[in-house]
Amino acid sequence: MDHAELLKGLLKRGYSQGDLATALDTTQPTISRWLKGSNPDYKKFQMIIELARENHLLGDPEETREKTAGKRSRNDIPEIDLIAGLGGGGLAAIDVTASNGITFAAEVVRDHWRLPEWMLNRMNVRSNHVAAFPSRGDSMSPTIEDGDVIFIDTRHRVPSPPGVYALADEFGGVVVKRLEVTSRPGAETVTVRISSDNPLHQPRELTLQEIQIVGRFIGRFTI
Repeated sequence: MDHAELLKGLLKRGYSQGDLATALDTTQPTISRWLKGSNPDYKKFQMIIELARENHLLGDPEETREKTAGKRSRNDIPEIDLIAGLGGGGLAAIDVTASNGITFAAEVVRDHWRLPEWMLNRMNVRSNHVAAFPSRGDSMSPTIEDGDVIFIDTRHRVPSPPGVYALADEFGGVVVKRLEVTSRPGAETVTVRISSDNPLHQPRELTLQEIQIVGRFIGRFTI
């Protein structure tokens, strides 16, 4: 279930849009935009998940992990089907934590990868921190080529330090870009420069609240 479906489920449980705005510390117009497909940031998305869980729209994440444990090895890394994994409704995640990153819903995982322990150690990650996505386009060439499978550490969802990150785009897919904070330390509004390694693609600047970082790029597989 994506965030819009969860919000609709809460409405069916008796919440009004105003009630949801109060519970999620936002405004009614924002709730309306989310219901129409606009994506909340990760903090708000997690709040929606917790509110849905409190109202029994979702199971406990530990129970979910126990149910899916037998379907995959402890060291398997999920490869996300971008068509099923993301869409107008946003990430199909069942749990988002700072320590373990993102746990994706089983129905959007189309396959699994397994990397050797020495490689994971070199990346300073465990397999449950990592997700894989197919790359499309040439915007990050030559760093990342069209068709590469990229690996990301889903614990990193702020652009610090600057580097290459996977972002949820406005169409519900995933794009990989180079991010660098451009605002001064302590600024009320944090701005981020989003650029491509291919000079044919122009950079742009958005606020931190306008982007959704899925994870930090840590490696790729090239055919």
